[in-house]
Amino acid sequence: MRSGVFALHGGGFLVGSSARAAAVEQPDRYLEDPISALGAGPVQLGDRAIEAHDIFAAILTAVHAEANRIVGHALSAVVLTVPPAWGRIRRDSLRQGATAAGFTDIVFVSSPAAVTTYLTSTTGQQVPSGGYVLVCDSGAAATTLTVLEQSDGGFQQLATVVATGAAGRDVDRLLALHLLDAVTPPGAPQLEEDANDPQWQSVLAAAEDAKVDLAEHDRTAVALHDPHPPVVVDRVALAKIAGPALAALDAATSEVLSAADIDRSHLFLVVLTGGGAALPGMKQAVAAATGHEPRLPGRTDIAAANGALTTATASTPLTTPLQLPRVKLRLTDFMRPALFAASSLALLAFVLMTLFTTNNASGLFVHLAEELISAAAVAAVLTTWSVAHLLPTLYLSTSNANPSEGAALIRATFSGAGVLGIVVSALFGLAIGALVGATTTEYASHAIVPALPVAAGALLIAALARSVPAPTIPTWLAHLRHPLAAVLLGSLGMIGMRYAVHAQISAGTSSVIIRLSAAITGIAIAMTVVRSRRLQVLTAVILAVGCFSVASLGNVRAITLAYVTGCVWWTATRVGVSARVAYPGLRERVHHLLATRSP
Repeated sequence: MRSGVFALHGGGFLVGSSARAAAVEQPDRYLEDPISALGAGPVQLGDRAIEAHDIFAAILTAVHAEANRIVGHALSAVVLTVPPAWGRIRRDSLRQGATAAGFTDIVFVSSPAAVTTYLTSTTGQQVPSGGYVLVCDSGAAATTLTVLEQSDGGFQQLATVVATGAAGRDVDRLLALHLLDAVTPPGAPQLEEDANDPQWQSVLAAAEDAKVDLAEHDRTAVALHDPHPPVVVDRVALAKIAGPALAALDAATSEVLSAADIDRSHLFLVVLTGGGAALPGMKQAVAAATGHEPRLPGRTDIAAANGALTTATASTPLTTPLQLPRVKLRLTDFMRPALFAASSLALLAFVLMTLFTTNNASGLFVHLAEELISAAAVAAVLTTWSVAHLLPTLYLSTSNANPSEGAALIRATFSGAGVLGIVVSALFGLAIGALVGATTTEYASHAIVPALPVAAGALLIAALARSVPAPTIPTWLAHLRHPLAAVLLGSLGMIGMRYAVHAQISAGTSSVIIRLSAAITGIAIAMTVVRSRRLQVLTAVILAVGCFSVASLGNVRAITLAYVTGCVWWTATRVGVSARVAYPGLRERVHHLLATRSP
């Protein structure tokens, strides 16, 4: 059954294939991905504003009616599998829909745990206590990676990450564009992507049907709208078309393993499931990303439902899998605040060591490394940030951590980090000003202006923490770790460049030191702004070579400020990640709003 819903005029819904067929003529009344509506407020479908629980009531009513027909009597119990990142808001909305559909006994089970239970029960391969399982659930709306740990009480969720751009609908879009390229004559305008255009919706539906067909057949003919001829697509071509989408799995795998505080060698089992598991190239992409050959359930279409039913019937701890997972505490979490503080003080000390004054007819002139004041202030805010990260991580790593208390601690520590960071950076600037006898806040501005966005980011994260679902806290906190090596390398590089400017050494030696220090700073910039390990290495090489080539006495300041800008960018991305975790439907709502307002 397709998951889409079509809102009829005057009330009522069409679900499944009937809804998809009606959407071709009236796409504005069709919701392709109902899950995106959960927790996002009312959804506008045509002339109707509809709550998410009403949408799911329609879907589950159809499921309930079919189940009753099959068994011959009314059923009152239902087991619903849900993504591991769901918190109370979306579960409550789904519960409302199930209740309205006629179910009175409602149980939730985490999808990755249910699939793993199904796989182990059907294959006889048991995960040992302390063993780690990576579940890749490739669905139409999202491809999610989750790390589970087997314990005496069942599977415990450690971390979960969504592989951005690797969902089934991303592949549908790429295939649709390929089909249009194949039938559009050279030089002729191509049909544009428009969610409200019936022609685009028709091509997108044809692409989706072709993808499903290629899961079982080597090739298929795709019939497009007149006057275009059918296009033949085979599995090899689809694997190549889907390549850009599947490339996101590598970065997402590194991210979820880092959040779970393990590496690929610790994995006992990799499970591939979901509707996209049969996509050509998917199995190979997961194997390349994880270093393990993924195991597929014998029936990916029923694996989650069957495993969930087994779990719920057995009344194991998996019937309540959405309790707060324990957060992994790393040694570097303890080291980070001290090393960040040392870097900040070292930068500030070098400002004082290289400060000098000159007198001429115009008066007294002060010469100092203003850019290092900015870098020291940003490092100071990152020090308070790392303390704000350490305290809740330390608390949530204990076995008796309380979700509400953990969230309150995150709000308090990041609020304090933002305020304290601004105070410390202001003191840095004022101290330099007092030392040189300045009567204005000139030097304070060099510290406060670059530090303010980082401190504001901490305050925004404190505000967003209230809405972050408890199961996503481990992964989310891992996102908030500023890279330690980047700060250490950045400080070394910036101090090295400034040393070469002021040291009494030959011009040739000074040039070499500046170039090498600039290259180190370039590596630090790459480690700060890029998350993917492979892309990080590539970017680091490019920036190191680039900074080495262009470094000179005249652009030491520019390279240092580029690193400071990278720290500000990192802060902005952390706020963005936090907003996406706290309000998962926000992006879809913004896209929908922009689409409805566009001419």
